[in-house]
Order: sequence, then C-alpha cells, then structure tokens
Amino acid sequence: MMQRVLNVMDKNFMKVDFLNGVRRIQDVFYERNTECFVVYDDEKLAGVVTKKELVRAHPNRIIADVMSDKYICIDYCTYIWEIREIFNLNRDIDIALVRDDNKVIGYITRTTLNAELGKYIDLLTGLHKNDYLFYNAYKLMKSEQNTTIIFIDLNNFGYIDKKYGHINGDAILKDVAEVLKGSISSECYLCRYAGDEFAILTPHPIDDSMVLAEKIINAISSYDFTNNIPVSASIGITSCRIHNNKIENIFEVIKKLVNVASLASAKAKQSANNSIIIGDVDIDAIA
Repeated sequence: MMQRVLNVMDKNFMKVDFLNGVRRIQDVFYERNTECFVVYDDEKLAGVVTKKELVRAHPNRIIADVMSDKYICIDYCTYIWEIREIFNLNRDIDIALVRDDNKVIGYITRTTLNAELGKYIDLLTGLHKNDYLFYNAYKLMKSEQNTTIIFIDLNNFGYIDKKYGHINGDAILKDVAEVLKGSISSECYLCRYAGDEFAILTPHPIDDSMVLAEKIINAISSYDFTNNIPVSASIGITSCRIHNNKIENIFEVIKKLVNVASLASAKAKQSANNSIIIGDVDIDAIA
C-alpha cells in the first residue's frame, strides 16, 4: 500500500576507506557510473562522497579531504513520505544512507525521492493520490489523535461526462479540487481518491468534520463551473480514535475507515434528504 525506502533506494554505491586517493575513486566513478561512495575509518562510518564532491576534487588529495558530513541515516523500513519530512527538516542535506541493522545497503537522494513522490501526484488535479492519505492517517493513529475520513463523491458525474464530454468533465474535476483546497485548513490532508471521488483526512471529531462537510457541499453547489454545468456532491464521514496503540494492524483500520466512509457517501447519493451521512466503525471488531 505504501512504499518503503527499501523499494526505491539505489544500491549502486561503493564502500571506501577515508585514506583512499581521490584519483582512484574518480576513475571508479567514471568507469562504473557509481555516484555514491560511503567512507569508513576503521569500519566506522565517517562520511560520504558523491558526484558533487568528486567532480570538483583535486585528484591528488585523499578521500578524507573531500568527503562530506551532509548526510543522514535511515532504516530500510522507513516510509518514503517520512523521508520527505526528514529532508524538509534538514534542508542542507541531499542524501540519506539506508541501513539494515547498522549496515549500509543503499542510499536515496533528495532528487530521487522527489521523482518517486511525483508518481503519487494526480496529474489532472495536482492533488496527492490516496497513498498520501493512508500515510498521514497512520501518523494520526500512532499519535492517538482523531482520525476522520470525509469521502466526497460527485453526483451523476458519468452523466456529465457523456452529456458535456470528457474535456468539460476534466475541467470540473480540476475546479472541484480547487474548491476543496480552498475549504480545508492546514491540519487536513486532501487527495483525489479515484475517478470523481475525493477524500479528506482530518484530526477533528465528527461534529467539526460535519461542519466542514456542509461547507464543502455548499461551496461545490454554488461554484460557477464551466458552461454553467450544475455539479453537486454526496459525502460520507467516519471517524475513530485509538488509545494506547491497542491496534496491531493500523492499516486494516484505515482501510476500514475509508471503506465505511465510501459506503456512507454512496448511501448519501441514494438519499433524497441527506447529502451527508455518517458511517460507524467497530474498531473492536478489527483489533
């Protein structure tokens, strides 16, 4: 469901001694296209040398003279979203060494990470895909905060596509994304879940999330969409709060929350009176 660094790291690195000559390492760099060298001093990790250091290093120096201490070490099980947060907190660091039981098994750069995370951005709306929601829901649950899912499903979107064409349908999806971005606070996490479905993760309880859902319903209904096409939405909401981390498989709970919220939005679609329906989750049945 969520990518770990083990699946995206680069394994093409070389372990070198800090007394090695720069010329020798430069030769390896050009011959083998190895762009990361992990530097050791008597089996103790001492630094890194990357393409940036090598191309400007004098060949007659030793590695100890040109190596950098601008790196971090992360566990191979770290989620890629977590690595982004680590890089954001360490703006002067562009490389992370990946370790398994204190042994370096690969590395990932800020550039590689950004390219990988780009796969989780919806190209049409610019929103994150659902992997982003799952990771942040995991964080909320681990910190024992409210974890509330607001699932937004556009009404009769298939009919809109058929009557007005996919170009207008795509324009509506982009506009809805902008409406949603303008409706939420910085504490919320928004994604395009699939097709004409969007999801918002919030740390607020049901009552506050209901207020947000009503705001979204009104904002979409009153928005001036292309060609004056009428657009409306149905919303399902569900929430839980885990105490003392009693759930072993948090992702099963998150999947249950999303599923219940999705079913609630489907029920809201069928309702003549309610555009927002709350779905209940039995956490004890999952534990």
